Formats: sequence, C-alpha cells, structure tokens
Amino acid sequence: MDGLRLADRLAYGAGCAARRTGFWYDAYRPDGLAAPLNPANRFMRLCVAFVLPSGAVNSPAGLTTPYRQAWVDWSYLRVGDYLSGPDGVAFVAAMEPPKPMLAVMTNACISLARPGVTATVGLNEYGTMEPGAEIPLVTDYPASLLVGGGSGDRTRNGLPDDTKVPGVTALLPMVAGVVPRVADILSNQRGERFAVSSVEELSGIWRIFVVQAVR
Repeated sequence: MDGLRLADRLAYGAGCAARRTGFWYDAYRPDGLAAPLNPANRFMRLCVAFVLPSGAVNSPAGLTTPYRQAWVDWSYLRVGDYLSGPDGVAFVAAMEPPKPMLAVMTNACISLARPGVTATVGLNEYGTMEPGAEIPLVTDYPASLLVGGGSGDRTRNGLPDDTKVPGVTALLPMVAGVVPRVADILSNQRGERFAVSSVEELSGIWRIFVVQAVR
C-alpha cells in the first residue's frame, strides 16, 4: 500500500467515525476577499466530530486553545475550508496525512484594513492615518481571536495609572493576493480595533499578533 492509498483509507475511516459520533456540518470554500460563509460558497454537507488535539475524548476542551482534531472524511476538504455546524464555525488548519486533520474553532468575525494616509498642506509635508481612507483587505472572515501571545502596551495618555492594553492573537486562513503587514488594522464584529504588530505564515494560515487600540 502506497502513501496515497493509506491517506485515502485513513480519511475514509475518520469519516466513518464521524458518522457514528459526530454531527452534520456545512462545508464552505472561500472565494474572494469577503464573507466566506456566503451560501454561494457552500459545496457539501458532511459529518464531523471534534475532539481534543491529542485525540482524547475523556475531558472537555480547554478555553485557552482553539485547536481541535477533526474526525471527518478530509479527502473532500483542503486547508482554509470552513465547517459550520452545531459546535460553531471552524476552519481547516492543517492536513498532513497520515496524521489527523487539525482544525481551529472560531469565536470572532474579523476584517483587515490598511490605513490610508491623508496629507495636510502646510510649511512641511505632514501625513496622518485617516480611518475614512482605510483600504479593505479582507472582510467578515471567521477567525480565532484570543488574548495572549502578542505584546501588550500601555495607553498613550501619559498618566501614571494608564491601563495596559492586552496583546491578542488572531488565527485565520490565508487569503490569496493579500499580504498583511505591521500597522494594518484588524477589527471585529463588536467594533473593537487592533493594530497589527507582527504576522506569521503557518502552512496555509495566518497567525497575527495585534494590540488593542485605545482612543
């Protein structure tokens, strides 16, 4: 048996386990820079069971990690696909047969934008970031957004009791044609805004470290 045949059999076996223990999920494949869960992007329905990253089922998942091992026939899926069902929305983070499929559970819907710069005419050239001139990069993408991993910073009012704003880590699928960079703006569905401090590319997903912006 070669590697391709083994991978196919493992995917089939994971699908059989999911049909016994899991729930029905809709699978979506992003097509563009916005709203990957648009009904037009739905391409199939299949059973999925999420367990701990180790494969164990004898304890609940922790609240501090979004990673899950997914029992599903992954031969129909690829990295970046979304799964929406009873446990919420997840995306495929890694597929490395013969190892099981890794998924990330999402808890936010985020957008990325690049600040625009408006020049003010005067004695010296002066440019400042203008929220109204922001250039959208991706819009309404489900993602994991958890406190920790980034480096926090104090607010900039210069007061002794300034509150330290938290560092936050965002995980989402990479989007073709988009390259996030430092100083881009990440916003979520609650209207909170974050400044990007660093970006990592991890085999098909972005890990973006951000600091919450305080006005």
